[in-house]
Amino acid sequence: MTNRLGDALSPYLLQHAENPVDWYPWGDEALSRARSENKPILLSIGYSACHWCHVMERESFENATIAAQMNESFISIKVDREERPDLDKIYQTAVQLMTRRSGGWPLTVFLTPSLEPFYGGTYFPPEDRHGMPGFPRILSSVREAFEDRGDEIGEIASEVVDALRTVDSAAPDGDVDREVLVHAARKLALRFDERYGGFGDAPKFPNTASLGVMLRTFRRTSDDVWLDRVRQAVDAMIEGGIHDQLGGGFHRYSTDARWRVPHFEKMLYDNALIGRLLVDLWRVTREPEYRATCERLLEYVEREMTAESGGFFATQDADSEGREGVFFVWTPAQLADALGPEDGALATAAFGVDEAGNFEEGTSVLRRARTVDGLAAERGEPVRGIEAALMRATQKLFEARSLRPKPFRDEKIVTSWNAWMAGTFAEAGAAFDEPKYVAAAEAALRFAREALWDGTTLARVSKDGRHEGRGFLVDYAATIGAALDLYEATFESAWTSFAVELADAALDKFWNETDGLLYFAEGSDDLLLRTEDNVDGEVPAGSSSMVRALLRLDALLDNASYSDVVDRVLERRASHVMDNPAAFAHLAQSVDAWVRGPTHVLFVGEESDASMTSLVEQARAAFVPNRMLVRADGAAVPWLDDTPKKPGAYVCRDRTCSPAITHPDALREALEAP
Repeated sequence: MTNRLGDALSPYLLQHAENPVDWYPWGDEALSRARSENKPILLSIGYSACHWCHVMERESFENATIAAQMNESFISIKVDREERPDLDKIYQTAVQLMTRRSGGWPLTVFLTPSLEPFYGGTYFPPEDRHGMPGFPRILSSVREAFEDRGDEIGEIASEVVDALRTVDSAAPDGDVDREVLVHAARKLALRFDERYGGFGDAPKFPNTASLGVMLRTFRRTSDDVWLDRVRQAVDAMIEGGIHDQLGGGFHRYSTDARWRVPHFEKMLYDNALIGRLLVDLWRVTREPEYRATCERLLEYVEREMTAESGGFFATQDADSEGREGVFFVWTPAQLADALGPEDGALATAAFGVDEAGNFEEGTSVLRRARTVDGLAAERGEPVRGIEAALMRATQKLFEARSLRPKPFRDEKIVTSWNAWMAGTFAEAGAAFDEPKYVAAAEAALRFAREALWDGTTLARVSKDGRHEGRGFLVDYAATIGAALDLYEATFESAWTSFAVELADAALDKFWNETDGLLYFAEGSDDLLLRTEDNVDGEVPAGSSSMVRALLRLDALLDNASYSDVVDRVLERRASHVMDNPAAFAHLAQSVDAWVRGPTHVLFVGEESDASMTSLVEQARAAFVPNRMLVRADGAAVPWLDDTPKKPGAYVCRDRTCSPAITHPDALREALEAP
């Protein structure tokens, strides 16, 4: 027997299709029934890789007694936050306002039939526990309040909605300091963990955008302290348990301050953003470890997260065999069984595995506990011998682990996530001069153009040939960005044409000319209110992503309609970077691009010419914030009065170009000049 979720596209909803709860998907049927029967709505929001979502399902939603209580008193609606981030934003913010806490998933919110929130929280246990009320008691209390104190519930709901309406309000900011990026970096540094790297304490997230602000600040100021902080954080992540030492790629976050024990789910967007940071850090340092880590990440995505269509899957679960992390952890005995006594002892020392363990039941998350040089000195063996033994051990352990039951993989393709990963493949392929990465990016973007885009609207998600949901602002912005990344990696004008199509459609759907707002979603009857998407969280906000995309398009095409939108948005939002750069770190980079303008690198000459190829490779491998690579192709360049005719590369700032540069070393010097 299945409930109403049996036909869902979302794997998360399908995971709940056999619950005894009479779940509805979000839609007219559920909302109409709530109104006609005057019943409160129990809205539950989560995602397939969410560990505590699985826990609450096992404890409460599979419990027949609790399910009966839900079915009698509520219209229960299950939502995948990855399909409907607009709903998640509204009700996540509402719960944060009501509880004064940070929120999270599973999100549990009680709504009036008119969709107004009046009570909520995150995970609730099946009985009173550790000072937390049990879910059955919550259900009884909410039902009683709704039936007996309707006026009070209405007042609470109205106050919450009024508060939601003010969250996105912002007055024009006036002038913006040209050094906004440096100011933001200094404020971020107050939260930097100088001991272990990264920001704050536990739990510790990658925070790639904040590190990106610091990396740009290093390029702007040549002050090594900024580069040192970025390297410290990235090195700690690479060496820690948050990094999958066997299979490549990164887990969601670290549960401790030292990066040792992760929350084990793997999200496509995290790996896309970390991968891009690794590319840029390699561009700055040319350190082989950053390139190698990025390449292992991309190989993981190609191996385990790529659909036959070329698109990229969404997530891998934290759980397998009913437990969190069991796929990834080891004991000394398991290492010895897989490797034999000698290599097992080496791996035990190298990866920090001992009998006590650092995770559950005496198991350990692998991390780089010893350096190769340190192991060689301890053992009195050559460094090369230790390196070879560790490479051999790593491969054997990977093969042994592959025989274990794998965590669940959510095989839906989320448009914006797919685009971020495609952009990372394009950037890595261009920087490393690796055509196979560019080819992977092209395959993912072709899938987006041919399957997700119908000429007027982007779909939000795709799975098994079904494409559903209207894309959000962030889906358009991310796909525009990836198309421009591909243009810079290939100089194929079709990708700029695709970017323009998407940008024009997005402005038609999401831009409010009167108020200067970029809305999160298209307007619809099932939304409590229409909000902006302006706070950068674990992923770039739609607003900051679209601003960056329009800045890049304007740099390429000199289109006033794009620059006007950017000006209007940033006049309202730029000071937010100074107020709270941690929440607007992607926006900070867009504001920097806005106040300083682009650095164009214009190529004139035959594409097949060997000297031209060397110049292009040099430019693609350089770290130049706000860069736009352009091939003249014999046509006039929109932002120049006179397009240069002499073959070579031209570095152009403030619409003034250098003389023709014909040697790669000279080009690198010009690009790295302040």
